[in-house]
Amino acid sequence: MNQGLTRRTLIKAMGITAGIAMTNSFAPYAWADEVKPIRGGVLKAAFAGSSSDSTNVLRSTYSNIDYVRARLIWDSLAEIDDQKIVWRLMESAEPNSDATRWTLKIRRGVTFSDGRKLTSRDVIFSLRTWMSQPGSQSGWLKPLNLSASRVEDESTLTLQLNKPVGTFDLLLAQSIFIFPENTQDFSAAIGSGPYSLKSWSQDESILQARRDYWDSANGGPWLDEIHLHAISDTSARLNGLKAGQFDYAGGMALLTARAEQSNPALKLWHSSKAEMSNLAISMNLSKAPFNNPEVVEALKYSIDREAMVRAVTMGLGEVANDALGEGQPWFNTELPVRHYDVDRAKTILKKAGLASVNASIRTSDYEYGTAESATLLLRQVKGAGFNLSLNRVPAADYYSDFNLLLNTPLQTNLYRPMPLPVALPFYYGSEAPWSFTGPASPQLDKLINAMQAARGDELRTRTAEVQQWLWQHGGDAIFARIPSIAASTPLVSGVRAAGFFDYPLLRDAWLRPS
Repeated sequence: MNQGLTRRTLIKAMGITAGIAMTNSFAPYAWADEVKPIRGGVLKAAFAGSSSDSTNVLRSTYSNIDYVRARLIWDSLAEIDDQKIVWRLMESAEPNSDATRWTLKIRRGVTFSDGRKLTSRDVIFSLRTWMSQPGSQSGWLKPLNLSASRVEDESTLTLQLNKPVGTFDLLLAQSIFIFPENTQDFSAAIGSGPYSLKSWSQDESILQARRDYWDSANGGPWLDEIHLHAISDTSARLNGLKAGQFDYAGGMALLTARAEQSNPALKLWHSSKAEMSNLAISMNLSKAPFNNPEVVEALKYSIDREAMVRAVTMGLGEVANDALGEGQPWFNTELPVRHYDVDRAKTILKKAGLASVNASIRTSDYEYGTAESATLLLRQVKGAGFNLSLNRVPAADYYSDFNLLLNTPLQTNLYRPMPLPVALPFYYGSEAPWSFTGPASPQLDKLINAMQAARGDELRTRTAEVQQWLWQHGGDAIFARIPSIAASTPLVSGVRAAGFFDYPLLRDAWLRPS
């Protein structure tokens, strides 16, 4: 597949599909005759959990199951769907002329599960709380200067930024969950979402529908309850689904798509091309031996990307060219192609005075494709002079130590799809909260700041410049784009990605009569 100057035109994102997509050798599976949703019933769904699972809203993005539960209990300010902003608790976000100040209009008529009305004070309290915590949300909100921001009235906020950010509305649409002002116990924080938490244990959460939900006129909740089960093992989730223990199972292996596509008892859900995740080998540029640019470049040329796609994604994925975000309107389609070239990799190492490189790669089977690609990588790069050993971590422990994640010299990574103006400052640069590749250079910081300040056509230009720099100098060898697969019984309908296929939105889910 040509990944460079002759890339095909961008494919419009289609959102989560109800059935197998008609590409990548899948059999067509159409669900055109959707009927009106039926109220009632209990949906039992299984997702990967971790040893750090909790009901704390401030830890809601730490595992798949926590994320799914959070999207049901707490509403966010906005969501991303089909690469566009869908307003939720805010009705609009408007910048001033230089995008250093944004005015938010908060939706009226929203109530929390205890009957309290949502106001702008709840929003600014939530923003302040998120910014005080480690994690994804504080990273997205990093440009915000809360001391200079203010509540104008019950439904209006003025947010001051520390620097121009022309896409701050996209940042606000990244799972910024809102809870009431003066919340003290965040493990029991109430929300304004369509479901409330009835009971919780490390293995199972039971959520009950709110019949007074503020947005019920436009959809769910249709179900009476949702039972979420934390099952770390992929095979156990599939077997539980086939045995009738679950109705829906997220995070299926691609082997499932091949093996079960003709099974009439299962309905397979497939992410769109724009929602594919990116498999990467992340090299921390501040850690030996990857603080040597020649070692980084040599490893990138040592990866047989075509073979990775065939073996790891079973031909269902696509070759990636060391860049995130293919299929998005901001993506740099002019990047040169980095082909598999063992001789070139050996020459680069020889030029650096190295006959071989020894390193350990940290991985886990928490997500499909990471451990598989690490195992194949050991064999692929050996011919170029890389002697790698495998450090396979239990799935439940892989994300439990964030400091370790950000200081590991070499590890596998699965980058979830996010809009590029959000993703690039999130993973790269001095202010990035999740910089798996280590500290940035002043040149990259300058490029990222220019990208963040831009809007419209200039945003596309500035984003392309950041991607060009990362392609040349970055520590991520992004080698494959991989689809996400979920499975359910044929009775499940109404599941939507709304920006996050692997943490789907079950707000409008319902069950067909059996």
